[in-house]
Amino acid sequence: MSCLAEWQSAVAAAIDSEAATCPCPDRAVEVPGPSIEQGFAVYRNSSRGARARALEDAYPVCRRLLGGACFGALAARFIGECASRGSDLNRFGEGFSVSLGATVEHQPAFDRYPWLGDLVRLEWLCHSIYYRDDDAPFDLGLLERADPGALVVWPTHRVAWMHSRWPVHEIWAAHLGGQEPPAMRVEPGDWFLVVEREAFRARVSAVDAALWQMLRACQIRPSIADLANRPTLDLGRLGELVQRRWVGVSAQADHAV
Repeated sequence: MSCLAEWQSAVAAAIDSEAATCPCPDRAVEVPGPSIEQGFAVYRNSSRGARARALEDAYPVCRRLLGGACFGALAARFIGECASRGSDLNRFGEGFSVSLGATVEHQPAFDRYPWLGDLVRLEWLCHSIYYRDDDAPFDLGLLERADPGALVVWPTHRVAWMHSRWPVHEIWAAHLGGQEPPAMRVEPGDWFLVVEREAFRARVSAVDAALWQMLRACQIRPSIADLANRPTLDLGRLGELVQRRWVGVSAQADHAV
């Protein structure tokens, strides 16, 4: 590691640390004005404030349900536990659902919201899918020209998916925006959800188990022949995934792309 990279890493760690200590003291230079420790405190407060606002942007429904004070306390705990090493705050907060899920599980105050952890997972998918890269164009003519069994399929960047015992997609839709949410009776069940980026926004669909399982199976970039050898999958649903542009297709030679 270069001296500059070592210094930058130490500064980032000091900003995230609760300890008011100076990294690499042998390289620090005292100047008139605030001390080094005071300077780090300023950067620390600014950094944590920016990350708190990033979480509010990523999880607006969760914040609305819990209230600003409760959400702020949970966000502060997460920020204190999970340092940010990325430069793009739009991509900060993926682990918040895990942190919140643990809190919900162990705090009786959240017994009214057993579905909250899943709701936060859905909110992250809806937020993060907006910032994913676009997919390269793929040639659908391959389905006619090539040996179908040798073709490789994979989920496109414009989709994500999750499974939940709760209708969190309905809760999310009802509380999104400024409208007054309707009274809802939330009952456990079995929901297979797909989040799709469409026209610069996230759209959530509840699909049947067979379609969802086929989409999930494509995650490891199998060949169509591999999928056909799995009797638990309905291979006939693959065409629907291609038509919806939820999966892409390439020749076997492009498998590693």
